[in-house]
Amino acid sequence: MNILLTKADMESLKLVAAQEGLPYQSLVASILHKYTQGQLVDINEIKKIGCL
Repeated sequence: MNILLTKADMESLKLVAAQEGLPYQSLVASILHKYTQGQLVDINEIKKIGCL
């Protein structure tokens, strides 16, 4: 699979992955899995309805 990302997005992914102690490829796979399973949520939407 090939995916085109901006340099800034790639750097952000690598930074988040490092903070989580994961390879960035694993982080991307996890994000995609959660999205396809309906488990990925927008935290800003959650805040709007007062759940956080």
